[in-house]
Amino acid sequence: MSLKVLAHYPFHGQGIREAERIYRESAPPPVDDFGATRALRILPLVDWHVSRPGLLREAGVSYLIRTDHATILFDVGANDREENPSPLEHNLRALGISLDEVDAVVISHLHHDHVGGRRWVNRRSFSLGKTQTPLSGKRVWVPTEMSYPGLSPIVAREPAVIAQGVATTGTIPRHLFTGLIEEQALAVNVERKGLVLIVGCGHQTLPRLLERADRVFGIPVYGVVGGLHYPVPDGRMRWLGMNAQRVFASGTGPFHPVTWGEMEADLDLLAARRPGWVSLSGHDSSDAVMEHFRTRFGTAYRDLKVGQEIAA
Repeated sequence: MSLKVLAHYPFHGQGIREAERIYRESAPPPVDDFGATRALRILPLVDWHVSRPGLLREAGVSYLIRTDHATILFDVGANDREENPSPLEHNLRALGISLDEVDAVVISHLHHDHVGGRRWVNRRSFSLGKTQTPLSGKRVWVPTEMSYPGLSPIVAREPAVIAQGVATTGTIPRHLFTGLIEEQALAVNVERKGLVLIVGCGHQTLPRLLERADRVFGIPVYGVVGGLHYPVPDGRMRWLGMNAQRVFASGTGPFHPVTWGEMEADLDLLAARRPGWVSLSGHDSSDAVMEHFRTRFGTAYRDLKVGQEIAA
């Protein structure tokens, strides 16, 4: 561990305590009635696993979410190599999907693997590719102040309705070793089933996501789809030989990264609700954890792979 990392550790502790204070003092307003959708279909456009040759994978996230009332692009991948076309753009074309189909864009949090690359983080913006595609006429919901050419993104720190049957949870703060992050998830109310939570990275932690959903929506959670950040025993990203996802972006810091036991405790919490749908993203959880979830949830578990649509 470098001296720079060690010197930063006391400030990290202060950040954890401040994020905890913000969370405990927050009082998000309830969303009493935001409608429902009969159908919910999720098509992964960017993730770690692919369903067939010809599609590109990366340690990032982008999902196309379709309901009875809206089509939403949730996150835009990583494009760490600044490719043109980006993995997202390549996969959109390979799958025959036009941006004309998209009504709204939702960014879960301001991390490079969800906004299209590190340079967009630095600009507090996002991009589907190496250059920013015009998105005129589309609504954009972001977790913190961000910009996009020709648009006025809506900052969704509080829960808000995006479309009939679709709402954002509002942001939940978490101080990682890399700094404070505010992350939102989507909650989709599926008729006769309940809420499906669609998650980018899960930095806000599964227990707090479930707590937020209960407090704000008061509807039983039917499913959880996306990233929950369990890079144990190993993650997808390495830096100087270290498991960067586990050491710097999970747990409470380099000396106390997330453990298999903590993942098990979260899994027990979710299993107690008897969900009908669980799909775990491979971009920030290991294959070992995914197999464990698959075994634990049985037929309720569905693989999350680029190009393979899953539905409620």
